[in-house]
Amino acid sequence: MKSIYLSKKEVSRKLNISPSTVVRWSKEQIIPLPFMLGNKVVWDENELNLAIEEMKKQRGFFGHKPERGEKNVNKTQ
Repeated sequence: MKSIYLSKKEVSRKLNISPSTVVRWSKEQIIPLPFMLGNKVVWDENELNLAIEEMKKQRGFFGHKPERGEKNVNKTQ
């Protein structure tokens, strides 16, 4: 698998978040940390995709499945 390197702007477009959120999420280790490639800061797209797949496994709120309450709906005639 060929590695593709993404800039902060490209990561923000891919995840539909602001560039500042990309930096914050990296610091909070929500997404992988970037690295220097020459004089540019980049993210490995394969690592980013793996992180997204791991997040998908923990769907719900804070890793928990959302609780579904029964709806008390009175049907009218």
